[in-house]
Amino acid sequence: MEAGQIILSAGAIASPQILMLSGIGPAKHLQEKGITIVADLPGVGQNLRDHPLVAVRVKTKDDFPLDPDAPRLQTVLRYTAGGSENRNDMQIFPSSFSTPLGGDPLVEEGIRFTCMLELAESAGELQLNSADPKEQPFIDCRYLEAPRDRERLREGVRIIIDMMEHESFKDIVEELISPVESDLESDETLDQWMLENVWIGQHLSGTCKMGPDSDPMAVVDQYGRVHGIQGLRVADASIMPDVIRANTNATTIMIGERVAAWVANK
Repeated sequence: MEAGQIILSAGAIASPQILMLSGIGPAKHLQEKGITIVADLPGVGQNLRDHPLVAVRVKTKDDFPLDPDAPRLQTVLRYTAGGSENRNDMQIFPSSFSTPLGGDPLVEEGIRFTCMLELAESAGELQLNSADPKEQPFIDCRYLEAPRDRERLREGVRIIIDMMEHESFKDIVEELISPVESDLESDETLDQWMLENVWIGQHLSGTCKMGPDSDPMAVVDQYGRVHGIQGLRVADASIMPDVIRANTNATTIMIGERVAAWVANK
């Protein structure tokens, strides 16, 4: 492709993949895949951020009404984890209709309470499996790798369990489906359950992070321009230095609008 301005907007997975396939990325990794190096930017594909989450699944009493057509997410609790220096770094939200994993979306098992890390310390990475653009990249999310992430998520799960044992839920809750009692016996058993049940938050970001030239892991500058490459910008969630403490859609729209305005007004 040849143009005065090229704007890459393929998302936090495909944008770093396309850059690396084009020779822009960690030099050693590109050499291993037989790709000619255009620019050695070690931050491409690194700093993979997300909102990892776990779900506490609850079987409800037979006489408790469950409607698959009703709004499932009606309220969200945002809070600051104990001992945290980051405000509103956690989130808990209930689903009023829960189905078995992989099951019929209209057949209920009960309700679900999800606990989400809004600002995880752990960061993953994305690498190429080969120089073939049709082959999906290798993604290592490294969820809950940081001890503080596990500590905060444990606290969130136990907050949910305490709520389920409250008097207000006695006519709703029949029993816990997951985690079971043995999973809650200790920090170690709960950590193991979390590691086995952690989900993607679908808010992947950070793999082409914004930052100054002095940051060796920065990929783009404050205008989305790729360091060392003239006429190439990235405009999507991949340029966020860290995942925001909210859903990423509005911020991603803002990024696109700002980059478009800079290009148009140049």
